[in-house]
Amino acid sequence: MNRILLIFTLCSLMVSCSTKNNNNNNGDNNGNNNGDNSNETFTEIEEPIPTPPTIDVAASRHEKKFFKELFKDCNSSGDKRQLVEACNYSNSTVRNKAVSIAGQNPGSYNLGQICDIFDHCYNNWKYVNDPDGDEIYEYASNTISNGLNGDCDDFAILVSSMVLSIGGEARINFAYGPNGGHAFTEVNIGTTVVEEYISKRYKSVYDNSGIWTRTDKEGNNWLNLDWFAKHPGGNYFDYTHGTTFYIMQQYCNDFTK
Repeated sequence: MNRILLIFTLCSLMVSCSTKNNNNNNGDNNGNNNGDNSNETFTEIEEPIPTPPTIDVAASRHEKKFFKELFKDCNSSGDKRQLVEACNYSNSTVRNKAVSIAGQNPGSYNLGQICDIFDHCYNNWKYVNDPDGDEIYEYASNTISNGLNGDCDDFAILVSSMVLSIGGEARINFAYGPNGGHAFTEVNIGTTVVEEYISKRYKSVYDNSGIWTRTDKEGNNWLNLDWFAKHPGGNYFDYTHGTTFYIMQQYCNDFTK
């Protein structure tokens, strides 16, 4: 009797263990796998922004063949002397503001500093017209003091002045086309390769159309810093002709597309 009971007990235990193992296996195959699938996430690896390239370029030179070129106003694009005066890049307000922004990418003058300046102005700008019938070229220092308010030429003056204040070279263009007139800044980047940095830094708005620049007779590439472009090197305003003002050289010339 005791022997029969012992055998029955052992068989019961074996059946119980087998059932438990099957349940555990089912749980591993079903519950745990389902749990893994439901909690599994695919995280996009953020591609790091490259180190901004150093801008190593000598300032462009412009031969003034006649004494009158020192004072010419260049076509009908406004008074060159007023524009040059408004770009008061050595003013302490302009210099201090530019340096504090460019310090986000410290070191020698580099593309990151240019982009930081553009981003600050672009993201904080509020458009306000000049008085009707009166074109005002506002001093860069005043535009900083008024909280970055003004029109397109005020924006161009401010960006140019900040770039100039940290050792770069910038120029201002007054361009005209089917949609009227517009002012925008370009910065001299020489032959520096900039597409990799810009495309990765601005990947949310970069449209893969390439980096938009214009090249001068000396082989320097000038990077578009227009607010219409949305990022440094974006596409140009639709123009047919215009005037370029070189602030440091106090020189200007006309151009066509």
